[in-house]
Amino acid sequence: MRKSNIFLPICLLLLQLLFSQERDIAGKISVRDGSPSNVHIVNVANEKEVVSDSEGNFMIPANVDDVLVLSAEHLEFQRIIVEKSMYYKGKIDITMMAKPTQLDEVEVVNHNKINAVDLGILAKPAKEYTPAERRLRTAGDFKPIQLLGIIAGGMEFDPIINAINGKTKRLKNEVKLEKKEMLLAKINENYTDEFFMNDLKVARDEISGFKYYLAEDMVFAETFAAGNNERIVIEMIRKAADFNAAITEEKK
Repeated sequence: MRKSNIFLPICLLLLQLLFSQERDIAGKISVRDGSPSNVHIVNVANEKEVVSDSEGNFMIPANVDDVLVLSAEHLEFQRIIVEKSMYYKGKIDITMMAKPTQLDEVEVVNHNKINAVDLGILAKPAKEYTPAERRLRTAGDFKPIQLLGIIAGGMEFDPIINAINGKTKRLKNEVKLEKKEMLLAKINENYTDEFFMNDLKVARDEISGFKYYLAEDMVFAETFAAGNNERIVIEMIRKAADFNAAITEEKK
């Protein structure tokens, strides 16, 4: 009787140790009416990334409950949670769907619009500023070296005054706020509530807060600005995991 009492905890401990260690999982991707090659597979938990071969095979280290993100330009995005059965077998079979084929858009060129770049006046298009950025440029941004310009009489006093009264600092904050608002608008425009609930596992009543959470995050803002859709979704999944964990902790 005493031996059985000792044996059971030891078995439970061994099982816990078994499932707490990463192991290489062999994956096989199948695609209907499409190629399984060049699919990016990312383990969100350990940030390991691999690419499938021409036959759709890949190998990635993973643990139980790790989230695998699969993406490719020609395939629909997919999210897989590593279950105990997958971990035990060391194998995952995944079926992905090809994206619908879109016809190329016909672009109508208006030759009446001739700009400075076409005429060779500028090497590249002039930067377009948002309203807040234009106000900041008008106010001026004072730097200590510009004192030399004042002494020589070649600089206006507005930047000095603005630096003293804090106007420039306020305008800089307006630019930051405006950029966050623009990012938030783009998030609302490009992603549905169903995406946040089904793919990112964010509760419906927390979606609005999560969007602001993304807009405030500098890393996500830079990733979004780079324009790589695969990286954007992967970063969203990482942020959603952190966000959901924080929400769960608050409710305890």
